[in-house]
Amino acid sequence: MNKALENINPKNIFIALVITFAVFYSAQVSFFTSRADVLTFSSRSAAEKPVLDYAFLNEKTLLDEPALPNYHLGHTVILWLVYQLMPFDLEKSVFPAGLVSAISGGFIIGLTFLIWLELGLSKRKALIISLVTGLVPSIWFHNTFGEVYALQLLFILLFAYMFLKGRIFLSALAFLFANLVSPVSALAFSFVFLAGWDKKTLRNAFITGLIALVIYVLVYTAIGSNLLNLLNPLGTEIEGRSVFYRIGVLIFFIVLNFNFFLIYLIKGIKLARENNTVIFTRLLLAIIPQLILLFLGSTFFIELGSFQIPLFWGLAFFTGFAISELTTNVRKVALPLIGSVLITIFFWHVPDRLAAIDRHNAGQWLKGKGINTKIIGDWNTSVGVILSKDDMDLNFLTNNYYDCPCPTEKDIRMTNEDSLIIIACKKNILRQKLAELPVQGLKIEPYNPSEVISTGKTEKIYENNSLVMYYWTKTQ
Repeated sequence: MNKALENINPKNIFIALVITFAVFYSAQVSFFTSRADVLTFSSRSAAEKPVLDYAFLNEKTLLDEPALPNYHLGHTVILWLVYQLMPFDLEKSVFPAGLVSAISGGFIIGLTFLIWLELGLSKRKALIISLVTGLVPSIWFHNTFGEVYALQLLFILLFAYMFLKGRIFLSALAFLFANLVSPVSALAFSFVFLAGWDKKTLRNAFITGLIALVIYVLVYTAIGSNLLNLLNPLGTEIEGRSVFYRIGVLIFFIVLNFNFFLIYLIKGIKLARENNTVIFTRLLLAIIPQLILLFLGSTFFIELGSFQIPLFWGLAFFTGFAISELTTNVRKVALPLIGSVLITIFFWHVPDRLAAIDRHNAGQWLKGKGINTKIIGDWNTSVGVILSKDDMDLNFLTNNYYDCPCPTEKDIRMTNEDSLIIIACKKNILRQKLAELPVQGLKIEPYNPSEVISTGKTEKIYENNSLVMYYWTKTQ
């Protein structure tokens, strides 16, 4: 089998991987998602031209807080183009956004194969590592809905592959676009170390980074955005997120992603360090900067997708490296694979679908009741309700929503509204169980507006497994 594989043209294997995984991911793309960012990306893609001036919300929606410039510019433009081509009523769903992620996911797996092949691994090892990468739960999940992370990783890997091939200008353009999709991609510049750290590599890295930086600044200058505004959220620290909490989150996500394959991850690290020191060292240097996200702790740079995916892509190498050393006993891989797939379905896909349905149902309930009162509440839950109620119309979101989780009396006064619907998110069962652990940062306090808003009248009008809606009216 190994001999037959070695005789196959690498391009054919690349094409087969891209098509297979693109179809695999596409088949799982849903018309619903609980992800507010995805819903917003999709709804604003129905505009006459791409929304370039703000990231998600304007000053009014943010209660006069400064709006972030659109730091997902590359994703916005691609998504807008895709939505313009959609037939029927698909433009009123998140399906096209998910399709972009699914196709990106296919190319992620194909490029993974080419990168490890370029670094000297056999076709068998490179193929097995690619297959493992495609089934790492976090990577798999992000490749099935329309967040920015799949597209981001695609261009990070394209940047790394072109750099390894010595195509500096193309590498710079890929790195530029990765940062236009998400500026957190800048932390993935360390992927140049996959090529080594000799003088030529460092010189090429400097040229690549400089080209990408100059064009990046020119692009944002051209659209009139102030790049310095991207630094504003750095000072916003989420209370209770101690270093121990963040380390706990990292360990939890690694265990959740590699679960039944955790022993292979540990074995792979040991094997790579002993038998392939060069790749081991290079990969370590490439993925360590991703850990910075864990310790910065700001609401902007704690984007878990941007932190997880490049890191888990690197850890998938060690897992696949260990599996590729196996020669007998298929059950050692088949049984863990079945368990991992089940965990992915029940811990990633099912909760997202259930929360999406709950938020959709809440929006449809408001629509059926003819309630058009403006909404205040947390971003993730409220957007799902509003856009479900108003048929994915971005105007309703920007004109009828105040982004304020757990609003206080002061927040209510700032809206200058006589009545509001307050949406409170309910944590899922897993999060509720974790809150029982004696760890700082895990505790949760259910929000009840009646306990913090003393003026006016507040009554519960709707509740399901994911959210509670209250109706507040001002005292005359």
